Amino acid sequence: MRLRSLLAAGALAAGSLLVVAMVATWLSRGGTQSGASGAGSLSLAGAAAGDERPLLAVTIDDVPWTGRRLGREDLLARTERLLDALAERDVPAVGFITCGNLLPDGGALRLWHRAGMALGNHTWSHRDLNGADPAAWLADAARCDERIEALTRERPAWFRYPMLHRGATREVRDSVARALGRMGYRIGHVTIDNSEWVLSAAYDRALREDDAERASEIGAAYVDHLVEAARHFRRVGRERFGRETAQVLLLHANAIASDYAGTAIDALRGEGFRVGTLDDALSDPVFELEDGYVGPRGLSWLYRVAPAVTDDPWDEAAEAEIRARFGER
Repeated sequence: MRLRSLLAAGALAAGSLLVVAMVATWLSRGGTQSGASGAGSLSLAGAAAGDERPLLAVTIDDVPWTGRRLGREDLLARTERLLDALAERDVPAVGFITCGNLLPDGGALRLWHRAGMALGNHTWSHRDLNGADPAAWLADAARCDERIEALTRERPAWFRYPMLHRGATREVRDSVARALGRMGYRIGHVTIDNSEWVLSAAYDRALREDDAERASEIGAAYVDHLVEAARHFRRVGRERFGRETAQVLLLHANAIASDYAGTAIDALRGEGFRVGTLDDALSDPVFELEDGYVGPRGLSWLYRVAPAVTDDPWDEAAEAEIRARFGER
């Protein structure tokens, strides 16, 4: 009820204190800014002493599940398979919960909580903020918050916008961000956005058709695609900020992740990443820079930082290649 009271008390009021607070926090850490990009070259805060490997946080959206519909026992078994792959590799992932998809007793959410993984709010109904009434959208988020707390006796610290859509207008973007801040949330930014959801649909079709060879081919492509996405956004970070930035990987709770996320994480470690918590990754000052994007698209934070980048061809080209190779036959 406290959350609903906050919403009713004017959570959508105008103001710009959020950006001021972020800049003040960055300056208090001794950050420096220079360079022609407008975003500048920042000193890296929070890096492990003497460890120059870029930090990678792993996040999983749409918990409990997205994709091919599963019965209760299959859902729980698939969830345990994914969590086991993470635990075996000491990956402190964050699961973002779409509460309307939970079983009445919590089901998969309880498995995530029992495994010691952090949890985040991904709204009740995965409602797109674009075109939604902001007050109704925030009430949907508050409903999920209450459900997670009821099942775990803990309030989730993290929030992620469905489809990474933060509002198509400046007024909606900024007022909703302030409201989420008043609700006590930190935003689970994403840097390594990707098209694994397209591969997930193809993988589900292969499983449904009992085509093990095709499923294996798609699984290998999933790993390769995530590695290429990580390479791409490392390049973006270096080009825009003059250094390695921390990275946040977006995956989804689906069949292909339960079978191949572990292999993908092994491959990313082979690329030089060290895996850490989302909290550690977001201590990088790059996440305190100004959000320069206003519009309907869901973008990597490395694109959103002012001045926003909206014309990088990699994302659409990578998705088109996947669709050409693994689309409906």
